[in-house]
Amino acid sequence: MKLVNTIIRIGMGVMLLIFGLNKFFWFLPDFDFGQDVGAKTLFQAFTDSGYMWPLVGGLEAVVGILFIIKKAFPAALLALIPISVNVVLFHAVLNPANIGPALLVAIVNFYFIYKSWANFRHLMQ
Repeated sequence: MKLVNTIIRIGMGVMLLIFGLNKFFWFLPDFDFGQDVGAKTLFQAFTDSGYMWPLVGGLEAVVGILFIIKKAFPAALLALIPISVNVVLFHAVLNPANIGPALLVAIVNFYFIYKSWANFRHLMQ
């Protein structure tokens, strides 16, 4: 089981690193929003804001690196919570066709929080 957790952790880290760096270098194609004007408008607002996209991308890249090298792993899990919740809600409301990767990030994040609950128990007291 330890090997499976390591594979999932490193795979998640690589995925976060790729999606984080994509917000700086745009090497992946954008999601197809179809005729949904609201999703296109919000996506365009994030990319045009000047600070939101680099902030989210930088945090995703840093968390991805921390997942890969397993340094400050509990802190990386906590930093990923608002990103994973926001990505799931964005896709659930505005772009349900592309919700798969968002759900994967959220499920893996909460799985690792559950597995290392001893590190977070004091936050809930």
